[in-house]
Amino acid sequence: MSHGATCVSIAAVHVSYYAEHKGHTNDVAHQQLTSDQRTQIAGMLSMGIPFEDVLERVQLSGDNSAVSRLHFLSRQDLQNITRDYGLARGIMQHANDAESVAAWVANQQTGDPMVRYVKFPGEEDKERGLSGQDFMLIIMSAAQIAGLNQLYRPMCEVALDSTHGTNAYDYQLTTLMVVDEHGEGFPAAFCFSNRIDESAMRIFLTICKETLGRVLENAVLMTDDAEAYHNAWCQVMGQPAHRLLCTWHIDRAWRKNLGKIHGDSLLKATIYKTLRALLEVKERAVFEDKMRSFLQCATEDDRTRDFAQYFDKQYATRPQVWAYCFRIGLQVHHNMHLEALHRVLKHVHMQGRKVRRMDKCIHALLRLMRTKMHDRLQKTHKGKWTRHVLAIRNRHKKGAACDGLVTVVIENKQYAVRGQKDVYLVEQCDTVPHTGSLCPLQCAECGICIHTFVCNCVDFGLRATICKHIHMVVSRFQPVISCMPESSCPADETDAVNQNNQQQDEQQTDSVLPEDSLDIEGEEEVTAASETITEEHETDAILRNFRNLKPAATLQHYIDIAEQQMSLIRGGIGENVEVAAAVCQRLTQTVALMNALRSKPQLPEPATAYEPVNKKAIQQRPFSSTKRLSRKRKTAESLSKPDEKEKAFLLATLDGNVAVISGTGNETDHDYDSHPNDVVVFEHNYTH
Repeated sequence: MSHGATCVSIAAVHVSYYAEHKGHTNDVAHQQLTSDQRTQIAGMLSMGIPFEDVLERVQLSGDNSAVSRLHFLSRQDLQNITRDYGLARGIMQHANDAESVAAWVANQQTGDPMVRYVKFPGEEDKERGLSGQDFMLIIMSAAQIAGLNQLYRPMCEVALDSTHGTNAYDYQLTTLMVVDEHGEGFPAAFCFSNRIDESAMRIFLTICKETLGRVLENAVLMTDDAEAYHNAWCQVMGQPAHRLLCTWHIDRAWRKNLGKIHGDSLLKATIYKTLRALLEVKERAVFEDKMRSFLQCATEDDRTRDFAQYFDKQYATRPQVWAYCFRIGLQVHHNMHLEALHRVLKHVHMQGRKVRRMDKCIHALLRLMRTKMHDRLQKTHKGKWTRHVLAIRNRHKKGAACDGLVTVVIENKQYAVRGQKDVYLVEQCDTVPHTGSLCPLQCAECGICIHTFVCNCVDFGLRATICKHIHMVVSRFQPVISCMPESSCPADETDAVNQNNQQQDEQQTDSVLPEDSLDIEGEEEVTAASETITEEHETDAILRNFRNLKPAATLQHYIDIAEQQMSLIRGGIGENVEVAAAVCQRLTQTVALMNALRSKPQLPEPATAYEPVNKKAIQQRPFSSTKRLSRKRKTAESLSKPDEKEKAFLLATLDGNVAVISGTGNETDHDYDSHPNDVVVFEHNYTH
């Protein structure tokens, strides 16, 4: 080839055309759904029937004399029909997930906006310190703002936590929650973000403060063991009155780190139960002394030295965030309200599936918000069944059945109740934080609510309930209730709690065994309706939110919209053939959807025959279980919370020598092959 010559290569493409389909016959495995079948299925989906029910109805709809295409109907077919007929248009407004979320955000700007801040990837917000890779979406509706203004007051519990697994982008959902007058959680704001750090949480709380128009001062902040939440809160809202860690998270962290103990299951169970006994000590002086002894014992033993270093670094230096003795009187114990909310979002509104698209996740969150708003309306105007009143009634029964000694210290004011080991002081409050007598958490038999009396026991100090000692006093003496509605002064509330904590330190009394606080399930009881005098604004905000979600329902409204859209279509299809073809294809699908809606199946009429309410129930056929009983582990080796005897024994062993409780092992599980009245010598370690 000479210099400067050009080489041209010619490529040939050979195509083989078959006029008839080759490879397999036209059997049902390769057939598509007909237009009529798709229209019928679209009509069922348009009624909101779940996919599972549609699959069952369609697969059983034929005569089953031969195999048909309907027998192979799958969820993918239903998703394709939903997409083609535009049935998910309210959820998926665009095939691209980011564009769909952006369209939803734009639609929220009309009326009462609930999107308070949004920042998409590819954009920068130098003012707030967000880079181009960051994503943040903050949702706070007018109903949530009204509810937060109604429910929050100083010394109120505020929970802040995040959850993952709601979308495929690893964007975490952070929820700000307060506790309502029924003792249940109320979500005040939501935040989707690609990172959970101090900077992101500071932006979230700043937007909440700007939207609310005030700071949430003197809060009892409940978080997990991440410092980002607490640091961001201090920068935006100020120093909280108390910062606490959830007891359930503390317990779980201890269990997970028991692997640092190089010993058998008995040693691990002993360490865990000792920590639980330390956790529940009520006197600060006793707690500090026992914790020093525990660290000394665990550090001297080679098998527990690693765990002792972990405990000393993570928890021994800040007992005020996890020990019972520092939270007595706050009536704050855990943030399981928030954990339960996230679980409901994932397992109910997301149906336990891993949702990939962000718009579907937001749609599920909006359904959860509407459910909580309906719940608030029911609580405000009707009353709601809750498990807290059931706990109050159970304590009333225990208090009425107790035969302990009760001494009148000041008539109608103070009473001393002698328990099995200690004396508890029951005192009537001067004021209650509500007007009237319609507190939801009350005891109808005693005629009091959780704010009428205070007691220095652990049960009352950690939980929003009426302990059995208060029920015992009211049942026996029927004191005259003289407490009045308070004139709501934040300083007075803070001083009252601090004074209560000071009384706990001075009295140096032990606690009765509290109930299992980790059980968030249980039966529910009905409570009285809340006061409606000051909650009208919250009700109006909720109803206005429902009105914004529901479009105008008049037929003429939709006819006018259709005529406007048809005018735009006529003017636009004459410009380009491709545009006209795409528009005609969409119009064909729209007509098919209209036919599907017109021919959708009718729901069955309810039965008209009613049985009398006093009809005797027919005895049902029983089943008996054949499951073999599992072999129970020894109590001493199980990672269960210690009972009163175990706690007393373990705390006593930290001081050194202790008398043998049982030489037979019948009463306790600690058998040291000794006889009663002998003494076990402890060398300040866990080696027997």
